[in-house]
This record gives sequence, structure tokens and C-alpha cells, in this order.
Amino acid sequence: MLTTGAQDKTVKLLIVENDRILLTTLASALHAKNYGIVGTATEAPAAIEYFNRIKPDVVILDIDLGPGPTGVDLAVHMRSKSPMLGVLFCTSIDDKRLVSAPARLLESSFYLPKQNITKIEMIESAIRESIRLVRSPEGASLDIYRLNEAKSKLTSISDSDLQLLQLVASGLSNKEIAFDKGIALKSCENAIARLAKKLDIPFTIDTNQRVLLTRKYFEYMGKIA
Repeated sequence: MLTTGAQDKTVKLLIVENDRILLTTLASALHAKNYGIVGTATEAPAAIEYFNRIKPDVVILDIDLGPGPTGVDLAVHMRSKSPMLGVLFCTSIDDKRLVSAPARLLESSFYLPKQNITKIEMIESAIRESIRLVRSPEGASLDIYRLNEAKSKLTSISDSDLQLLQLVASGLSNKEIAFDKGIALKSCENAIARLAKKLDIPFTIDTNQRVLLTRKYFEYMGKIA
């Protein structure tokens, strides 16, 4: 039986992180907490090799692993081989709605933005929750964000607003976005103006709202500081 108690951490972890310094820091911190680290990797091939050789209980996955398969691709592959694998996405992407992944995978995995982590105990709690989500989904959920007062910057943004932000960032014109969403051009322009206001992006003759919205999107995706 798996346990993550303070005295008996028998959970075997595989950590896949693109940032080598962060990978080493995270592995060392969890090792000091007596977790079993069965492997660390910065890219997909090494991660799959570790997974196939020593089946972990939980995999901690960065999503952006550079060229090639993503953390989501790895999660899909690993879950197909080990359905009870706990998956913890630890990523710079601010909101899981920005991640292109099967809904069922996201629902049965724990999502923790890197920028919200303030102490190692948050990762320990997330590890426990990743196990619960796949093994006892009917159990009471641990609201890690409420306990640590760490909120997504996009909490107040609706799914529709988020889709609109993605369309703007993709470089589509207002006319193309209006066609894509099946709305009038004027309605599209008003929607973009409202979205900019929600994100505290001012409208002046000296600013380009579309450029600033695009920058916001990439900021939420962890692409720029």
C-alpha cells in the first residue's frame, strides 16, 4: 500500500523537467524528504527508458520539454501502460485550460504551476493528490491553491475569454476571429475590448492592444517573463 506519511514515504518518483538546475533542486529536495527517486530526465526518450525499466508510482512532468514529445505526450503514453500512475504536471503554464490535452487526463492528474510553488510541502501535497485523483477520485479533494493562497492569474477569465485570447495570440484578424466564433465583427471588437479591460490592458493611441494581449498570452504560457 502506498503511503506518503512523514516517516514512511514509499512512493517512487520519476521527475521529468526541461530545466536541469530545477530538476536537480527538485530531486534533491524530495530525496531529502525520503522519497524514492527512480529517475530524472530532461527529455522524452530518457524518461520513457526510466519508466519502462523501473515503473514509478508518480511521474512529475514539465509540459514544455523542447523539441519533440511534450509532457502531455509522455503522460498519455505512460498512462496507457500504467493506468494507475499518478501524474503531477509541474509547469510554467499558468492555467491548465491553456494546455492541449485529453480532458480525462487533466481531470485525473494534478496541475501545479511552478510560479505558485512557495515551499516543498506544496509539492508533497500535490504528489498525494495526484495519487488520489487516479486511485480514489471519489475522495475529498485537497484545494492546494486555497491552502497556500496561490491563485492562477486567469481565475477570473472565462473559458470563452481564454479562447478569444488564444485566437488573438494566434495572429488571426478581428474579421477572422468573428468568423471562427460565428459572431458579428462589431461584437468581436467589443469582446476583445472587454477582455483587454479584464486583463488591465489600457487602450490608448500609443498602445496596440492586440500586441499586448498576445504578450499576456505568452506570459501565461510561461514563454516570457
